[in-house]
Amino acid sequence: MHTELIILGHGSRRTEANEGFLEVARKVTEIMKQEVSPAFMAHSTPDLPEVVLEKIGLGAKRIVIMPLFLFRGVHVSVDIDEELREIRLKNPNTEIIITAELGADDTIAQLACSRIKEVL
Repeated sequence: MHTELIILGHGSRRTEANEGFLEVARKVTEIMKQEVSPAFMAHSTPDLPEVVLEKIGLGAKRIVIMPLFLFRGVHVSVDIDEELREIRLKNPNTEIIITAELGADDTIAQLACSRIKEVL
């Protein structure tokens, strides 16, 4: 089954913030050994519907979206599904899966500790 991967960031008016997100997308692509396309919720392009429709146009039968958000706020719990509702209705043969957000994972806590230790 043809599966496409998307990593979703919030987006920022600050170019350097968006560049950091794009760097994470490149690193995830390297680790996954499969292209992971970036998309943004706001303030930058491409937006999520644009990337999802592009992937459907490429023949994707499954699209996995990883929201690169720390916690389950409004974007993760409501907005993503709302942005995808019409696309899902018009493309019932394409499965769109949204992974869990980063969350209160031990890895996040370890990274926070690393950042604190850098300045101690």
